[in-house]
Amino acid sequence: MLFYTDGLIERRTEDLDRGAARLRQHAAALAQETLGALCDELLTGLAQDSSDDVALIAVRTPASDDRAATATAD
Repeated sequence: MLFYTDGLIERRTEDLDRGAARLRQHAAALAQETLGALCDELLTGLAQDSSDDVALIAVRTPASDDRAATATAD
């Protein structure tokens, strides 16, 4: 799950949907990275040309298989 301020995707010269699509593409390409790398790359790739403030919060829950393995190991 990714929470972000509008400065990450909003640009004065383009439609908001375009910025949201750009974020989805970047995030999908980085989905296997660590959360730190994901956030760093999103900021580098999307926020460089932003004139607004940007904040991100990323949360990843374990996959259902990981939870089952953890429960079995306990």
